[in-house]
Amino acid sequence: MGILKNVVTRLLKLSAVVLIVSFLTFSLTKLLPGDPVVVLLGPQYSNVEVREAVQKDLGLDKSLPVQYLTFLGNAATGDLGRSYSSKFETTDLLAQKLPASIELMLLAQFFSLIISVPVAMYSAYRANSRADKAITTTAFGLISLPGYAFAVFLVYLFALQLKWFPAVGYSPLSDGILDNLKSIALPVAVLVAGLSAVYIRLLRSDLIATLQEDFVLMARAKGLPTWHILLRHALRPSSFSLLTVFGIQFGTLISGSVILEQFFAIPGVGSLAIESILRRDYLVAQGVVLVIATAFVLVNFAVDILYSILDPRVRRSGNA
Repeated sequence: MGILKNVVTRLLKLSAVVLIVSFLTFSLTKLLPGDPVVVLLGPQYSNVEVREAVQKDLGLDKSLPVQYLTFLGNAATGDLGRSYSSKFETTDLLAQKLPASIELMLLAQFFSLIISVPVAMYSAYRANSRADKAITTTAFGLISLPGYAFAVFLVYLFALQLKWFPAVGYSPLSDGILDNLKSIALPVAVLVAGLSAVYIRLLRSDLIATLQEDFVLMARAKGLPTWHILLRHALRPSSFSLLTVFGIQFGTLISGSVILEQFFAIPGVGSLAIESILRRDYLVAQGVVLVIATAFVLVNFAVDILYSILDPRVRRSGNA
C-alpha cells in the first residue's frame, strides 16, 4: 500500500504540473503580438461585422478564463481544437508530425547510450591515463560545440562531398527503411554527439567515485574479473545521475530539436510549434505544448519508478 500511495501522490503532483504548464502556455499565447483574426481575414479585418462573426466562431469573444476552461474540457476528451488557418484538427497535425520527432528522439537516445556507457566505463577504469584524458577532452569539445555548427560540417562532408546522405528532407518509414535511415542519419548524428558527451562525463565521474567504495575493493580482493566488477557492482549505483539527465533529455527531445528540424527540414513537432506561433495559430500551439508537457511528465514519472527499482533505499523511503 505504501508504494501505491507513493505512486498516486506522484501522479497527482505531476498532473498539477501539467495543468500549470497548460494555463501558463494558454495565457502567454494571448500576450503574443498580433491577432489570428487579422491573419485569417486580411484586408476584410476592417469590416466590423465580419470580424465579430469570426471572433465568435473561434470563441475569441469570451473571457480568458472561459476560453481556458473550454480548452481544458475539450482536451480532457481528446479534442485539442482545430487550426485557425488550415482547419485541420490539432490531433491530426500532431499525428503527422510526431513520428519524425519520436524516431529522432529514440534513435538519438539509443545510440547515445550504446556509445557513452562502455566509453565511460573504460574511461573511469583507466582514470587519468592518456586514453581517459583523450576521452574527456573529446567530450568537452563536443559539449562546447554548437549543434548547428556540427550539422553544417556533417552536411558538407557526408552530403555534399561524399554524397552518402541527403542534405535535407525526411523520408517516412513507408518509403522504405533504407531511405528513412539515410534521411535521418545526419540529424541523429548531431544529437548523438552532444548527448554522448554529456552522458560520458556524468557516468565517468560517478563510476570513479563508486570504484573507491569498500564493496568494490572487496570484490577486487576476491579476485573477480574487472568486467564483472564494472557491470555488476559499479554500474548500477553509478547510474542515478545518468538516469536523471536521460529522463530530462528524453522529455526535451520529445518536442524535437527545433534548430535541427528547421536546418534539416524535418517535419517534426518542433517545426509545428514554430509554424503555429508564427501564424498565431493559438489552439495548435497550446495543443503541442500540452502534449509535450504530458509526455515530459510521464517520462519523469517513469524515471522515478526506475529509481525505486535500481535502489532499494528509495522503495524503503517511499514506504516510510
